[in-house]
Amino acid sequence: MYMSRVSISQFSLPAAQRPLSAPLAVEPYPGIRTIWERSTLRSAGDPVFGVEALVVHCARKAGTDQALSLMQAGRASWHWIVPAAAEDQHGRFIWAIAPEGRAARHLPARLTHPAIAAGRPRLNHVTLSVLLAADPQAPGGAPSPWQVAALAQLIRHVWARYPSLHHVVCRSEIDRNTPVSQLDWARLRHMVLGLPPTDLPPLVAKATPLALLDRPEPAEPALRGM
Repeated sequence: MYMSRVSISQFSLPAAQRPLSAPLAVEPYPGIRTIWERSTLRSAGDPVFGVEALVVHCARKAGTDQALSLMQAGRASWHWIVPAAAEDQHGRFIWAIAPEGRAARHLPARLTHPAIAAGRPRLNHVTLSVLLAADPQAPGGAPSPWQVAALAQLIRHVWARYPSLHHVVCRSEIDRNTPVSQLDWARLRHMVLGLPPTDLPPLVAKATPLALLDRPEPAEPALRGM
């Protein structure tokens, strides 16, 4: 298994747990077409079956406006941006930034990851990308609880729609020059897969999450009325 230098900021998506659907509150950023046309690439692979992973970018000091400035300059692009706590859209919806059928310029072309594209470069053509915006007035802070919940829902949304999607990974696991984010990956994994965070007490962690329990069978006569 590929191990991070500091923490495991990634996890796999088991095919057996793939959801049938996962609705997502998303809005296209106003006028975004004029930006993505010059800041994204024509995808070199299958736009559906060629998507293998979702790459999570955690901004340290850039808010949505700063990220869009980078896109306007053609320096970077992402498929979605999750608004920061200081932004009006926080708690309401995720911004759709680049079309999913286009390759976003979110990673340098030379980078590789052993679990994606058989270790080959040009990962932008086999991945989708999301940026968790930061508050420029409070750089380096951890993503808000809503941002983590929105990211978890986004992961389930794209997982349901892309049959070959099998990995969620932080940019810091691909680019060793990127600082490790403060995103709580154990809790994110729990929200996506129903697997308990590692900081839960062992006996608590053994319990089946309520979301994964099947519809209960009728109670035995001795248990009725309890």
